[in-house]
Amino acid sequence: MLAVAAAVAACTVSAQPAFADGSDPAGVVPISGTSALPAGCGLPEGDGYVLNPNTEVQPMVARDPKRPGHLVAVYQQDRWNRYGSNGAVTAVSNDYGATWHRSATQPAFSRCNGGTAANGGDYDVTTDHWITITPSGTAVAASFSLSRTGQVTAMLVSRSADGGEHWDAPVTLQRDDDPEFFNDRPSITADPYHPGVVYAVWDRSYSESNGEWGQPVYLAKSTDDGKTWTSKKVYDFPTNSGAIGAVVEPLADGTLLMGMHVETDTTAATQVVRSTDGGDTWSTPTLNAAAPFTVATKIPDPDNSGDPVRNATEPLLAVQPNSKVVNAVWQSQDADGTFHVAYARSTDDGKTWSSPVRVDKTPTGSAAVPAIAVSPGGTVAVTYYDFRKNTSAATLPTDFWAVTCSADCTTSASWRERHIEGSFDARKAPLTSSGRMIGDYTGLVSTGSAFVAVYGVTTGDTANPVDVHSATFYN
Repeated sequence: MLAVAAAVAACTVSAQPAFADGSDPAGVVPISGTSALPAGCGLPEGDGYVLNPNTEVQPMVARDPKRPGHLVAVYQQDRWNRYGSNGAVTAVSNDYGATWHRSATQPAFSRCNGGTAANGGDYDVTTDHWITITPSGTAVAASFSLSRTGQVTAMLVSRSADGGEHWDAPVTLQRDDDPEFFNDRPSITADPYHPGVVYAVWDRSYSESNGEWGQPVYLAKSTDDGKTWTSKKVYDFPTNSGAIGAVVEPLADGTLLMGMHVETDTTAATQVVRSTDGGDTWSTPTLNAAAPFTVATKIPDPDNSGDPVRNATEPLLAVQPNSKVVNAVWQSQDADGTFHVAYARSTDDGKTWSSPVRVDKTPTGSAAVPAIAVSPGGTVAVTYYDFRKNTSAATLPTDFWAVTCSADCTTSASWRERHIEGSFDARKAPLTSSGRMIGDYTGLVSTGSAFVAVYGVTTGDTANPVDVHSATFYN
C-alpha cells in the first residue's frame, strides 16, 4: 500500500479550464489528471485486451450529511476495453466542490490499488464504484472487483473513518470463483435517519447448462458504519428473469425503496419496490415503467459511423429529505431508437407514482446517462449528455447538460435547462464492446443551495484522453 500511497499523494486541483463555447468556467474544475496508479501495475495487453492509459471514467460522488461542503468522489482509473479498470481513485473536496485533492490512500479494490491476498483486494481489475457518507462522516465505497476474464467476481466495500482521506482494507460481501455466477453493479447507501446503518445491493446472475438463467438481488447491511456486514438474497425472480442496477433509498419512517432494471426474455422495465421490515420482504412493484433492454446499450450513432457510444444506464432514485417525496429517473427509448430521460414522482413514500414524463430538452437524437439529485427544499436536478451539436462523421461533439425543476415537476414544461460543459469528442472515449464509454453513470449531489455534478469528458490530449470534472450549478 505504501507504493500506492506515494503514487496518489494529495494533489489539490483548482485551476478552472476555459471553454470556447461560452459555458461558464467559474463552476467547473478538473478532479483528475494523469493516472494516479503506479506505472506498469496492471496485467499486460494481449488476447484482445486493450488498456486505455490515463483515462478516468464513470465517477460517483457523495455528500456528507452534516457538512454539505465535504464531498468524496470515486472513479475508474485506466480503463480496459473489457471488464473495468486497473484501479479506483477517490478524491475529496472540503469546499463544496470548488477544489479537490486525491485521497492520501486508496481503497484496495485491485492489485493496482495495493490489493493483496492478505488484505482481500487481490483482483486484476475493478469497476462500477459507488460511494456514500454516513451521518458520522465516515465514507464507504463499493466495488465490483474481478479477474480480467470475469471468471472470478466479487463485491467489496471499504470504509474511511476520516471522510475519504485514508481507506481501510476491503470487506468481501460476496465472491464467486464458479463462472456460473456473476456478481454485478453494486450500489451503497447510508441511512441518514439511523446512524451507523449502511446498505449495499447488487445482482448475482446465474446460468445453467439447459439455458435457463436468473438474476436475483442481494443486500448487505452494516450497523456499525461499514465495519462489519451481513449479506443475503432479498429479491428473487422467476426463471429467465432478473434485475440489474439495484439502488436502495431509506425513508424517514424506516421504509426502504429499491429501484432496479428488470428483464425477462421478452420484456424490460424500470421498477420500484418497498420494504417495511428492513429489506426482509418486498412489495410488488409500485412503479413499473417500460424501459429498453440492456442489450440496447449502444446509443444510435447520429453519423452511422459504426462507432457508437455505450449506454448502460440504470434507474436512480432521489428522496427529498424528511418528506414523503421520491423522484425517479431512468433511460427511456423512443420508437426511432433514440434514448431520453424519463421522470416520475411519488408523494406518498413510493406507494404510488405519477405518469412518466420526458424531462430532457434535447432537440434531436439521444439524451443519455441521466443522474438525479434533490435539494432539502425540493428542487430537483437531472444531468445528461447529448449530441445536438454534432455536424461531422469524423468526430462526435458531446455536451453535458442539466435541467432543474422547483414546482410541478410532473409536467415537462416545468424543467429548465442549462449548459454545463462541452463540446468534447466522445469518439476519444475508451472503446468497449458496447461502444465508447463516457460512463454508465455520473455523480450528482445537492449541497443545499447548489448542485455539484461529477462526470467524465474527453480532453483532446492523446497522452491524457479522458478526465473527470466537477461542476457547480444553481437552480
